Amino acid sequence: MKLGVSHQHPEDLHEARFEFLRRLGVEAIEVRLRSQDASREKLEEIVEAVSGSGLELHEIMLEDLYNSTTSALNLPGRDEDIAFFKGFLKDLGELGIPHTTYAWHTGGMYETHRARTRGVATRGFSTSLADQAPLQYDRSWQADELWDNYARYVSEILPVARAAGVSLQLHPNDPPMDHQGVPRLFKSTDAVRRAMAMADQSTHSGILFCVGTWAEMRGPEGRGEDVVAALREFGRAGQVHQVHMRNITSPLPDFDETFPDGGYLDLFAIMDILVEIDFKGMIVPDHVPGDGDQIMMNEAYTLGYLRALIQYAQRCRQSRG
Repeated sequence: MKLGVSHQHPEDLHEARFEFLRRLGVEAIEVRLRSQDASREKLEEIVEAVSGSGLELHEIMLEDLYNSTTSALNLPGRDEDIAFFKGFLKDLGELGIPHTTYAWHTGGMYETHRARTRGVATRGFSTSLADQAPLQYDRSWQADELWDNYARYVSEILPVARAAGVSLQLHPNDPPMDHQGVPRLFKSTDAVRRAMAMADQSTHSGILFCVGTWAEMRGPEGRGEDVVAALREFGRAGQVHQVHMRNITSPLPDFDETFPDGGYLDLFAIMDILVEIDFKGMIVPDHVPGDGDQIMMNEAYTLGYLRALIQYAQRCRQSRG
């Protein structure tokens, strides 16, 4: 497995940033940009910039179109967005970029307030506050509508991704709950199982396993999902290509994000499973607590913690034979 970073933009692809990441043991990178900037020429520039950095380019994703609202809700512009994404996948394949992420109407009321963890600002989420938010559109949707739209999307996109040699990474809905008149499909392990079945278990229709989002899920009994079991299941099937390592205080209805060692989730157990299944993908911190000038220091702490966690889990596995 490789320690990586996500949420990088073309303007971050310079030697000072690369040197900082290499010193922290980072081996891979995700770059994101808006679809209006994702020309073939720009993608080639990104590949060239990263190729001399000593880092592996795990994926390029579209910052806006990865979460295609027109496709999820079958709105005007859907066919144009689908056509653009197909062309983007073909470009990725020709440039040797193996992954890209997509989501199914995630976000919305993503953060209800700013909380504190170890004295720094972090994301806070309250279901009661989210429930007070107005409708996001001028109508509400039913879950069956979004499932039908998802089935159509996969049937159109997956063959193009497979032909291009690009693996899609489905990110679960964050927060994993219905709100503002839109059902959020991917709010449980069972829902992700359904998505994988709809794609005939193809590894080209894989998962970005966001540990933090899975930890937010209520679970079948309202006490949270079995995150470790879900990761083992999908990981053994070869469907997990990237892992977001993030911790929180509790499952829904309310949670605050924390530093990786400050939440309720046992990240050692998560890392132990990744070693067990011989995970070959990228592990990234996902969100890092703090604002402004704090981010770089907190990012360094988080990356160092995850690197140590990887090494410790690998050593424990070796000692067990």
